[in-house]
Amino acid sequence: MKFEDLRPHQQKAIQMLRKEWKVKRTHQVSAPVAFGKTATAAYLAKSFSDRGKRVLFVAPYTILVTQTSDRFQEYGLDKPGIIWRDHPDYNPNAMVQIASADTLIRRDFPENIDLMIVDENHIRRIKLLEIIENADFPVVGLSGTPFTPWLGKYYDNFVKPCTMRELINSGYLSEYDFYAPIKPDVTGVKVTNTAGFGMDYKEQEVAEIMGDAKIVGNIVQNWLENGEDRPTIAFCCNVAHANHITNGFNSAGVACEVMTAKTPHEERQEIIGRYELGITKIICNVGVLVAGFDSDVRCIIYARPTKSEIRWVQCIGRGLRTAPGKDVCIVFDHSGTVHRLGYPDQIEYDELKSDKDGKDKAEQIRQEIEKLEKSPKECPKCKFMKPVGSPQCPKCGFKPLGGEDVETDETRQIQKLKQKLEKSEIPELDRQAFYSELLGYAREMTAKGKHYSEGWAAHKYKAKFGTWPNKQQKFPSPPSIQMRSWIKSQQIRYAKSRTKK
Repeated sequence: MKFEDLRPHQQKAIQMLRKEWKVKRTHQVSAPVAFGKTATAAYLAKSFSDRGKRVLFVAPYTILVTQTSDRFQEYGLDKPGIIWRDHPDYNPNAMVQIASADTLIRRDFPENIDLMIVDENHIRRIKLLEIIENADFPVVGLSGTPFTPWLGKYYDNFVKPCTMRELINSGYLSEYDFYAPIKPDVTGVKVTNTAGFGMDYKEQEVAEIMGDAKIVGNIVQNWLENGEDRPTIAFCCNVAHANHITNGFNSAGVACEVMTAKTPHEERQEIIGRYELGITKIICNVGVLVAGFDSDVRCIIYARPTKSEIRWVQCIGRGLRTAPGKDVCIVFDHSGTVHRLGYPDQIEYDELKSDKDGKDKAEQIRQEIEKLEKSPKECPKCKFMKPVGSPQCPKCGFKPLGGEDVETDETRQIQKLKQKLEKSEIPELDRQAFYSELLGYAREMTAKGKHYSEGWAAHKYKAKFGTWPNKQQKFPSPPSIQMRSWIKSQQIRYAKSRTKK
C-alpha cells in the first residue's frame, strides 16, 4: 500500500503524525465515520512491518478482528497473527498482530511490539490504559468520537485532519434530513457511567418511557407515512423495547427483525444478509450496530434518549455512508436527542478533553451556551429540524410571522412548540444563556448611545424568572432573534400599561 493510494484526508493524517512522531509518543487521531481508519492503520502497519518492526492492532469488538485481518491482506500486508481465544490464525511470530481488546487484557502482553494501534480507543478499558501509560513504544488511537474526558491524560498529540461536515461536503459521507416527530419527557431520569459512551441515561428508565404504547405507535405510524420504504435501522433502549417495536412493525406488515448483544455471530450475519437483500426492511438493534456495520442504511429511527455525544454521533453515523442512488439519510428522532445535543456534525472538539484540564466553571458554561446557540430548531408544522439561523422551514416552507419564535411570542395567539415550563423547572444553563444575552443586548445598546446597564439586565432577568441573577456568570453573548422578540414584547407591554394609566 502506497501513500498515493490514500485519500487526501488520510494523507493529511499521516503527515500530521509524522510532524510530531519524534516529539510525542502517544497520538490520538480523530477519524469520523467513513474516514477510512482501517486503510490508515494498514498503511502504518505496512510501513513498520516492511522495516522489520512489529505492530499490534487492537480491535474493540470481536466482529472486527477477522474483518480487519481480511482488509489488511487486501491492502497488501502479510497474513496477521490473531490474538482471540483459540483462533486458528494465532501466530505469535507474525510481524503484524490483530488482537481482541478483551482477550489482550487477559493474557500476557506480546513481546517486542514497536507500534500499537488502538481502534475506537474512546472505550474505557483500565488495563489497556495502564499498558498505554507504561509502554515505551508509540501508540496511535483511532476514534470518530474522541470526546471522553480522560483521553487527554493518555494521549499527548491530537491529530484532526478533517471534520464530519468536510467529509459530507467532499462526498465521502451522505447528507441527512432530521425530523423530530415526538419529544418524550425524560425529566428525572437518572444517569450512569458507561464504558463506551460516558455518562448516559439509565437504560431501564428510558426503556420504560419509550415503551409506552403511544410512543411505539407513533414510531410505527410515522415510518409508514414518511419512511419511503427505505432500508432502516432502529436504535432501541433494551431488548424488551426492541421486541415491542419489532412486533409493531411486523403487525403492520413490515418485515422487521431484532439484533442484540446476545444474538450469535452467525445469526447476525444471516439477519444482515436478509436486510441487504431487501427481505428484512428494518433491524431493531440494541447496541450492536455502532461499529463494523457497513450495509446501505437510508433511514434511521432513533428511539433511545441519550445524553452521550459519543452514542449520538456513533449511531447516526451508521446512516451517513454513501451508496449508489442514495441522496440523503432520513433520521426520525423520537427521543428528543437532536433538541438536546444538536446535529451530529456540529459536535466537534479541537483539543482532547482531560479530567484535569484546568477549565473554570465560567469557561465550561460559555462552551455549553455556544452549543445551545448552534442547536437546530423544530419546524412546528412538519417537525423538520431547521438549521440555526433558518426562520423558514426548507422542507415545507412554513415561517412564523415576522420570524418570531412561537415560544417567546407574547403579542399574538400562536400555537407553541411545547408546553411552557414552570419557572422553577427551567434548567440553569438556559437561565445563564438568557442572562448572557441580556448583557449582550445591554452592551449593544450602550454602544449606540443608549444607557442599558447591568442593573437593567438584572431587572429583566428577575421579570422573566422571578429571582435575581446572583448565581449567574457576568459574561455577555450576542442576543438572539428570540431575545430581541422577548424584549420588544416587554416594551410593548410596558407602553400599553402606561397608556391605560
